[in-house]
Amino acid sequence: MSKADSSARTTAPGAGDDLLSLSTSADQDGAVTVSATGDIDAYTAPLLRTVVEAQLRRGRPKLILDLSGVQFLGSAGLAALVEIQKLATAQGIDLRLIASTRAVTRALEVTGLVRLFAISGAAD
Repeated sequence: MSKADSSARTTAPGAGDDLLSLSTSADQDGAVTVSATGDIDAYTAPLLRTVVEAQLRRGRPKLILDLSGVQFLGSAGLAALVEIQKLATAQGIDLRLIASTRAVTRALEVTGLVRLFAISGAAD
């Protein structure tokens, strides 16, 4: 499965590159991956939602949200993930999370949200 870059890097508006960086790529099977690096908090969660919602509107059958580069996942980030899951489910899109950092896995486990998502620990 080869991947092709489908969009450039996006950063939180007015923020340094160290807050949140997002990139997207698509494979030949129609799946798209949104990769996040940095912090997902009240300031950056809206950017994550905007980028992921744009990909959901494209109607691809599978969306992978790669959170392996996320250093912090706050309550606003968790809320954004729940909303993204609801939108994907409503559109019949298979949403998968890649969560390998303790910042992400711990936040999902402590809140019980881990049950809402199909999660793998590393990019396949």
